Amino acid sequence: MLKKASVAAVVVASSVLAGCGSTPPIQAQEKTIVHEGKTFVFGGQYDKKRNELQLTVNGDAIMKGKFPPYTPTQNLNATYQETDISSHCYFGSVLGNQGGVFGAVAGVIQSAKKSTGDKCEMKIEGQVVETLYF
Repeated sequence: MLKKASVAAVVVASSVLAGCGSTPPIQAQEKTIVHEGKTFVFGGQYDKKRNELQLTVNGDAIMKGKFPPYTPTQNLNATYQETDISSHCYFGSVLGNQGGVFGAVAGVIQSAKKSTGDKCEMKIEGQVVETLYF
């Protein structure tokens, strides 16, 4: 009986620890807009561990990019169903996660400019139509 309890405890502990090691990507809340009779559902995710941003339209991953070191902005472009889609993204967390003095200074500057969030302005044909927040 004691042996079975020990095995069960090891299995449970292993399961809990395995779940703690992986961080799921941060999901943006989907936003729906209608443009010239077409419905576009914008979404996205940011994988903090891989530093990778992926933006979707109607569930299709159409834009992907990584933030260069010390650079919180990312501009992405694509064509989806013969429509120009682009985004301007600002991820304050990219700078804040640098750590050390640089991360602290970046955090103070971002707070002063009120630009600490992680967001992407979604554009159709060059016009901002919606904002995704991560």
